[in-house]
Parts: sequence; C-alpha cells; structure tokens
Amino acid sequence: MMDLNRFFEPEGWKSDFFTSTSGKEIRYGHAAPKTEPRGTVIITTGYADFTEAYFETINAYLDRGFSVWMMDWAGHGGSEKTVPGSGKKGQTVEDHIEDLRKFREEVVKPEKDKPVFLSTHSMGGQIALHYLSQHPDDFSFAILATPHVETKIKGPARDLLKLVFASAITSGLGDAQIENGRRSITQGLVAERAGHMKDDNPLRMTLHKTFMLLDENLKAEDPTVGYIESLLLSADVSSRDEFLKKIKTPVLLGIGTDDDVVDNDAIRRAGKAMPNATVREIDGGIHALWIDRDKQRGEWWQAIDAFVARQLAPPQPKTDIKPPQVKGP
Repeated sequence: MMDLNRFFEPEGWKSDFFTSTSGKEIRYGHAAPKTEPRGTVIITTGYADFTEAYFETINAYLDRGFSVWMMDWAGHGGSEKTVPGSGKKGQTVEDHIEDLRKFREEVVKPEKDKPVFLSTHSMGGQIALHYLSQHPDDFSFAILATPHVETKIKGPARDLLKLVFASAITSGLGDAQIENGRRSITQGLVAERAGHMKDDNPLRMTLHKTFMLLDENLKAEDPTVGYIESLLLSADVSSRDEFLKKIKTPVLLGIGTDDDVVDNDAIRRAGKAMPNATVREIDGGIHALWIDRDKQRGEWWQAIDAFVARQLAPPQPKTDIKPPQVKGP
C-alpha cells in the first residue's frame, strides 16, 4: 500500500524567510535525514510551482540520506508577491539568479566537507544554467528535469515577440503586470497533466491541486512585461553552444519524450554542448517529471540515483606505471 505520508510535510521540516537583495521576503525550508547525511541538496521549482508540491521529492531525497534545503522563487508559492503600487519592482531572471546565490552562499548551512548539489525543473533549469556559468564553484553537480533551455517560439515570431516586449519596456511598462499572465503561461502545463495524469495518476494530480485550493496565496503572481522579456533574453543566451560549452559542472538533464511544454531538441543539443552533461530520456515522460506516473517517475529516480552514485564515487587513483618496453633484436 502506498505510504501517503510522503506527500506531506517531512518530519522535522522547518520554514523561515530571508530578505533578497531586491527587498523581497523569500520563503525557504529545510530538514535533515534520519541517517548520517551524505551531502546537501538545494531544490528550486519551475514556473508557478511551490514547496508543498515538492514534498514527495523532498522526502525522496531525505530517504536517500541528503539534507534538503528548498526556496520558493520571489512571486511564487509562499514568497513575497509584488503588490501594484508598492514601489517594489517586478522580478527578472537576473533577480532569481541573485536570490539563489544569496540562498546558497548566505542562508543554506551545508554538510561540512560533503557535496552540495542543485535539483530543479523547467524554468528553474534555465536559471540553473546561468547560475552554473556565473558561479561554477557553488555546486558539485546539478539535476535539471525538463529544463527550459530555449523558447519553443522560433524565427520571425520570436523576433516579433521580443520587439513588442522591448518596445513596451522602452515606453516605461516594464513593471506592468500582464493580466491573467500566469494563467496563460500555465495553460499548457495544466492541459498536459490533465491529459496524462487524470486517469493514470489521480493521486498526485489531486494533491497538487488541493494544496493550492487550501491556500490560494500559493498561486504565482501575474508576470510583468519585464519578467517575460528577461525570460526571452535569458533563453536566447542559454541555447547558445558557446555559452553551454563553458559550463563545466556535471549536470543530469532529464527529458520526457511526451513533454509538450519545452523544446526537447534544445535539451539534447545542450547535452552535447556541455562537456560534463548526461542526458536521460524518459519514454512517455511528461514535463512534470517530479510528479509523473509511477513508471516514468521511477525511471527518472533510477537515472538520478545512478548519476549521483557516479558523482559521489571516490576518484580513481592515477597510475604512472608504464608497460614494459620490448626491444627489438
């Protein structure tokens, strides 16, 4: 019988807030495993998600012996939302990168002399790529499920979209919220989950909805014009080979072959460009790999376990022994 406890707040979970450099209150939480910790994992989410939806993932990492620290992005989950007229500006990808830096370097208390790694999803994967490029020494390795490497809109349509947002910002509308913007962005996510999980995975889908229904404040704020532009510009950079080749951190990239949300070919190209990347394709997997059906989710965790085992394995000693030289007659 399925243990339902894994879908709820882990034992010993402690929540708190830190103030970002842009003045936003960022919610975070942490817990330690019952056994001697093997290391520390820092978890971030994709767009419009929140900590409560990751309790099963958090419990899975705790069961594997890792101390867990997790934060909600500004404007998401339990973190501060931007109130129109408050004088506080909306977020950008650069703000998210800085918030993660402060969390990693000033808030998280990692296990001493043990690895610290990043685990994230979708939009969080795009942020992670930039973070690993800017702060290469902060994480021993990273796990990116269905990362948003490149925008699916291509060619003239994308150029036009960028032009429209750039013009709006030039007109002083950078901090203007896009009405129903969150709903528009998440329509694809909701449709994908309903199509694949309604009948095959009703428990995870229902719980995800229930958390938000119990606390409407968990819903992400509507994005600003500046936020969307920053996502477009960020994806332009993260999809370039010259950018990806400079990321030396070992990274596991997860692809769901039935993912209708992100560009899977862009993830495959990133896997080839990044010198220490491992790509794992989950047959039939959807964008929401962390809460996918048991079969696909199980295969994703098998890939994670194998990847982590390789990263934690002691380095093989180098030998300078030369083979015997055979002299000719």
